[in-house]
Amino acid sequence: MKQPEENPSDSGGADRSEADASRRIGAWMYGLMWLLLLAGAVLLAQRWLDQRSIAREARILVDEYGKNALELRADRYGQYLVTGSANGKEVSFLVDTGASGISIPADIASDLGLESGRSFEVITANGTTTVYQTELASLSIGPFVMKNITAHINPAMQGDFALLGMSFLRHYQLVQRDGHLTISLP
Repeated sequence: MKQPEENPSDSGGADRSEADASRRIGAWMYGLMWLLLLAGAVLLAQRWLDQRSIAREARILVDEYGKNALELRADRYGQYLVTGSANGKEVSFLVDTGASGISIPADIASDLGLESGRSFEVITANGTTTVYQTELASLSIGPFVMKNITAHINPAMQGDFALLGMSFLRHYQLVQRDGHLTISLP
């Protein structure tokens, strides 16, 4: 018996090959979609956990002399975060004893209604940048409040945290021990 010869113009094999390729591409895209969804869920969960931990990390204490103290616990990165207020609005701060001043991202400054003053250059961990002087009517963390304090608006700074540096912290006693930072009156 003679087998029929395949006709090169017969597209049956090509159709199967295209269908197989389409299925493989579809499977890859389906897998990629799930991977992207999982990555997005992880990022959202991470952000939620970080925000949740800020509230847990700060406690108001009374020291042995009857004075109020604020105890902060380092997050998993070794940073001290605290929710306070600036000009009566809630602000999340990253406590940075290595920073000389209070640095506020432009987005947060806009929410606070801060006005940009004179510009000047500062050296940051990311290099030199131009910032703008401003003044906060009030700034508070825990039991500690200061009025009319100088800060600067940093347009290059991204994120949901303002940097709380020594222009505020120098007025208090700072004790760091075992992943805890205690801020109290001297």
